[in-house]
Amino acid sequence: MAKIIGHIREDQATYGEKRVLKTLASSLPADFYVYVECPLHDKDMERMPDFIVLTTFGVIVLEVKDWVWIIEADKSNVKIRTRKEKEHTHRNPVHIAREFAHILTQKLQQVPELRKNERKTKIPWGYAAVLPNLKPSIISRLRTVWGEPYVLALGDLGPSVVTKRLKATIPSYINYNLCREDICYVKSVIYPVVVFNQDDYRTQVLDEIQEEIVAEPPRVQIEKPTKPERAPALAEQSTLFTQEIQTKEPPIEESEDKPQALEGLMHNFSIRLVRGVAGSGKTLVLTQRAKYLAAQYPEWKIAVLTYNNRLTENLQASFKGVSNVKVTNFHKVCKILLDGYVEWRTPHNPDGWLNHNRKQWSVIQELGSDFVRDEIKWIKDIGIASRVDYLDVQRKGRGRGLQRERREQIYDVLESYATWLKINNSYDWGDVPHLVLKGIEAKEIEPETYDAVFIDEAQDFAPSWIEVVKCLLKPDSGLIFMTDDPSQSIYRYYSWQEKGIPVVGRTRWLRVPYRNTREIYQAAYEVIREDKVLKHNLEEQLGMTLEPDLNSAYLRSGPRPQMRGFRSPDAEFTFIRTQIEWLMQRGSDAREIAVLHRRKSGISKLQSALQGLGVEVSTFHALKGLEFEVVFLSQMQHTFPEGILNSEQSLSGERRLVYMAMTRARERLYLSYEGHWPKPLENICDYTDQAFA
Repeated sequence: MAKIIGHIREDQATYGEKRVLKTLASSLPADFYVYVECPLHDKDMERMPDFIVLTTFGVIVLEVKDWVWIIEADKSNVKIRTRKEKEHTHRNPVHIAREFAHILTQKLQQVPELRKNERKTKIPWGYAAVLPNLKPSIISRLRTVWGEPYVLALGDLGPSVVTKRLKATIPSYINYNLCREDICYVKSVIYPVVVFNQDDYRTQVLDEIQEEIVAEPPRVQIEKPTKPERAPALAEQSTLFTQEIQTKEPPIEESEDKPQALEGLMHNFSIRLVRGVAGSGKTLVLTQRAKYLAAQYPEWKIAVLTYNNRLTENLQASFKGVSNVKVTNFHKVCKILLDGYVEWRTPHNPDGWLNHNRKQWSVIQELGSDFVRDEIKWIKDIGIASRVDYLDVQRKGRGRGLQRERREQIYDVLESYATWLKINNSYDWGDVPHLVLKGIEAKEIEPETYDAVFIDEAQDFAPSWIEVVKCLLKPDSGLIFMTDDPSQSIYRYYSWQEKGIPVVGRTRWLRVPYRNTREIYQAAYEVIREDKVLKHNLEEQLGMTLEPDLNSAYLRSGPRPQMRGFRSPDAEFTFIRTQIEWLMQRGSDAREIAVLHRRKSGISKLQSALQGLGVEVSTFHALKGLEFEVVFLSQMQHTFPEGILNSEQSLSGERRLVYMAMTRARERLYLSYEGHWPKPLENICDYTDQAFA
């Protein structure tokens, strides 16, 4: 059975198109692909060939016509009579199929790798019209006019003849078998994903499972899990990715006391979660999925939500020219919704108030302002509305346990902070989603609703945020598509059960870290490989831990990460500057180089030392979701600050932050420090080249 990529719109497809697709799917060999109505951009137009069949001997474009009666036909046109006895004149469908094939051939010659290597592709192209409703006698007469190989009946698509008939559409003098590289080039044309880097650009090609996710029907049939299954070992997997994974998480679909809102969400919304390791193509899949649905359903309104501004800007560039897709970040959405309901002011963070009032509260002095701040954020994120609820709640994912007395003290701090906000007619970031929900419930805020909402880096979305997102979806038919990586949860960690989204049976996994070289990812993965908190969280949700596939043939190789120790900041900064200048002399683009620091306080000194180079200088946090050819992580001795080792939860969070920062690098990674290398990172030393100046 052939692999079907894409789907037919049930409300628009003809009976003949459905019959042809069903026949192709059952008749073609398993190593053939059938692409359904792929958007094909030609100049200022967007066109959709009915089917593109990718075979081992070439690519064939099929144009399907559901005609039932032919009055007359010549080489250019055909006059038909419909079932309603109306007459119409149409263009020769063989010519239409040939035009599509010609456009695809031209696009193939524009693939950067082919153009750069001045290589002329040998990939054969064919085309044909399929007329599934016409009698053999009519088909025979049309073949006389339009060409014997280029007119197919439904019977020509049967298992015993379809391969022969498709091969006949290709000129007989061409005898060429497609290799894996050829197939990748064809896929890059059918689903082009181009990332522009100044005057040069590289083509990324969706793999088989990514294609399936991108082009699956909006509403996927979900099978309810009967019992948990173990995750397959990598050696057992026939593809680079797992299929739908059952987990040990209590199946939300079968809960007897599930909330009414969740009941509606399950029955009315279409839900898909794509989970994967860093650099496995999650954002790429999300982008292409949104573009695909925007083309298939031009009447839809689609929103793409992110956590930070930089990622929003990158995604906005990807959707340039796609009019029915809006890209923004979550808090901008909230700001727009709150306009007119409350006076918008830049929300506070608790840090300033906590530090200012530290001496007044013994619990802040004893537990630390960072811990109390995070506890207050957690209370607001999870939606705890009263002291009683807080005293009774199970604090999942918070690491350090708290006795009742401590909880009472923390809630006293929270109430005092809330009073201060109220006196100042203000609110903090944790209050923002609750203000939106309050306004919607009071019918004073009427949010614009979307047919589909996409969330990138969804692990950073708190439960209260997800409640707002649900209000943005059309209640009877909304689609929600999310990507996440639990190992990159650097702001907060909540299970999808806590967020109120049933993802069991709706999750696909991506295991191959395409972004990084094998050497970079091996070093980065060592940071989190034995993290107990992360393992516990994953096993609690999934009944498994996520192991990357580092044996994939698709992984690139490159230089090992460079670890450099120095005696002073000046010596370290001089090395970084010298190394950047050397890289730029070798052709690296300054915009593809990033120098990152753990703390905001370290940025100004780095910027001064690297002035005039034009490279990115920022914190670890600021570049989440982004990538660069070369990354320097400077002054690594400032990771794992004093006191963090006392909390497994905090230690795990710091490990995930370092892992995230390391995996921003595509080709080269530099790790520099002064004095002593952090003890929690000792196990990556075996995966680096080290020197001490």
